[in-house]
Amino acid sequence: MTHFRQSALLLLLVLFCLGLVLPQPAQAYRPQFDLTVIQAPDSSAFEVVEEHGAGPRQIWCAAAEHARDVLRIPTAQRLYIARGLAPSDLADGRKTVRFSPAPVAAEGPRRDGQYTITLRDVGASLSIGHALSYCDDRIEDLFHRF
Repeated sequence: MTHFRQSALLLLLVLFCLGLVLPQPAQAYRPQFDLTVIQAPDSSAFEVVEEHGAGPRQIWCAAAEHARDVLRIPTAQRLYIARGLAPSDLADGRKTVRFSPAPVAAEGPRRDGQYTITLRDVGASLSIGHALSYCDDRIEDLFHRF
């Protein structure tokens, strides 16, 4: 019984450290990479705030987690960039990327290379499942520290 209790406590500690135990508010959801996600009023669109040195992988991960966990969108569905990285309408003085689960018309040709992840091209999309694969980096980084 002691081994089971120690294992359960260790699992709880790991889940707590990964931020999976405590519920997060829907208004300012904080996904794995501790980025703020703000739901646009009266819309299914939402913004991911660029912070903590986050790059495209972390921002797409946060968007995918919000879509899956808060909006309850199936992972096979795509997310679209509705507004590229720019000053926010919802977070004063911050830059955000606005995502939408509904298709958005592209505003021109992609500026990034074929194998890069964009934050600027309106209409660019990834499946939620694909974007969630970028979340694995945090878990790998955690284990590389030990």
